[in-house]
Amino acid sequence: DVIEAHRAGADRAELNSDLFHGGLTPTLGELIVAKRETGMKIMTMVRPREGGFCYTDGEFATAVEDARLLLDHGADGLVFGFLHQNGTLDVERTRALAELAQAAGKETVFHRAIDVAPDWREALDALVGLGITRVLTSGQEPDVSLATGTVREMIEYAAGRIEILPGAGITARNMDRVIA
Repeated sequence: DVIEAHRAGADRAELNSDLFHGGLTPTLGELIVAKRETGMKIMTMVRPREGGFCYTDGEFATAVEDARLLLDHGADGLVFGFLHQNGTLDVERTRALAELAQAAGKETVFHRAIDVAPDWREALDALVGLGITRVLTSGQEPDVSLATGTVREMIEYAAGRIEILPGAGITARNMDRVIA
């Protein structure tokens, strides 16, 4: 899909595996081939398993090792999201991955985990403090077209401190409405 997106004019993509389960960490082979075939900026998902964003110590250790390997093999940035059991931002784990990427001079994206956080403003403020590049959000709904008002609020609240990237459910049919 990344190669096809490049052929269609994309200049940046997020590489995932298993989109059926919300997107998981891609293989190194997928990253290497996508970079070789496109030369474009590729952000890579770091998510060790489906089903929520609160991970065991072993799952988090796996995420850290995956992140290191992805960066070492050409990832232009990391996409991740870590929450506590109660849905609040796991600042320490988020900091750990952010620092890995930042030390390599790469971008960071906090993904749609923010869409299940009980207070997105509090989470956004913490992400700004951690130097996260952007937040991928559907406005706390399954489909961004259902939450354009919330996404607008997020953009206004962020006030240029962090990029808000709307995602999930955007199609050619609803794109103009979402943009507006």
